[in-house]
Formats: sequence, structure tokens, C-alpha cells
Amino acid sequence: MRFPIPVFLFSLIIFTAILAVKRQKHTAKQEQANESFLERERQANATRKKDISNLDYLAFTSKRLPVAEYSDGKLQEYEAVLTNLSNQKIINLSQYSNTDLKLMYGPANFNDLSKFDENYHMLADTLFAYARRQSKLERTDAAITILEYAMELKIDSSQIYLLLAKLYHAQNTPEKIQLIIDTVSSMDESFAFLVLPKLNASHTAG
Repeated sequence: MRFPIPVFLFSLIIFTAILAVKRQKHTAKQEQANESFLERERQANATRKKDISNLDYLAFTSKRLPVAEYSDGKLQEYEAVLTNLSNQKIINLSQYSNTDLKLMYGPANFNDLSKFDENYHMLADTLFAYARRQSKLERTDAAITILEYAMELKIDSSQIYLLLAKLYHAQNTPEKIQLIIDTVSSMDESFAFLVLPKLNASHTAG
């Protein structure tokens, strides 16, 4: 005597089969992606060294900052970092992967380029910390000078632009926030997408 297969058991068999097929496809795609990555790495490591002397390095100088205008230990720490960065090459390469950089400029330049990119992020972090410390010391004009210079350099740190907008409000000049909005709008699209809504809200509130 033959018994019918219960509906739930039949459904379980079908589901298991579908899951197995999907897992197999995912594994195949993952293997293909790994092979593609390894091939790009092989090509990257075989790339000849390129000239990197004429890249779009950031023209930063600490002479544009209110250095040594006020005696404060924290300010002096930030000023020492910024003065040192004035003599370094600085460039933002965060949009590229390590493999991209080696393919573009050769593995022989990778360590130098990584250092120049680290300099950029150190600059962004230090400028923000420097301005925030000035603000806490009620040196609003000095803080604004720092942040406006960072804006001129188009540093892609949202904290810089949001703090500048806050200080413009504190000085009763919210109309200047439009300058920040215009600058951010001209920067990387993904960065602008994240920052503009907050700036527009701040501008409207003013």
C-alpha cells in the first residue's frame, strides 16, 4: 500500500533543493570573485612604477592658521602636528583600494601613497580638533578661521562643515551657511549626499 507524501514534507524537499541550488550559485560566484581579485592583484604587483610627483597634492600650509596666538597645551599639540604636515605631501586616496593604487602607480609607490593618504586623514582630524578646542576656549573667530580654511581646501570631514555652521549661528550670521552648502555641493557626490541634508536643516533653522 502506497502512502501519499505529506504536503509539508514535499514542501521541505522543494525548499531544500532550491536552497542547495542557490548555495551552489553563491559559491560559484564567490569563487569567480576570488579568482578575479587574485588576477587583479597579480597584475597590480606586476605594474611598473609610475611618476607620482605631479599628483593633485593638497596645498596646505599652517601659515594660514592662528598658530601661537594663545597659550594652551592642547592647542600647542595640534599646532605642532599641523606645522609638521605643512612639510609633507598630502592627498586623499580613500576612494581607491590598495589594488587600485598599485595598478595605477605600481607597487613600488604604494607605501609612499599610503603615507600621503594617512597625512590627509590626520590633517582632517587635527583641523577639526584644533577648531573645536578654540571654540571651547571661546575663541570663536580663531575657530572659524581654521574651519573656513579647511572648507577652502575642501576637506571631506562632515564634522568640519557642521561645526562651522554652528559657529555661524553663534555669531548671528546664519546666511553664511549658504557658502558651506555651495562648497559641499561641489565635492564628491556621496559625501555631499550625507552632509547636505544636515546643512540645509541648519540653514532653514536659521
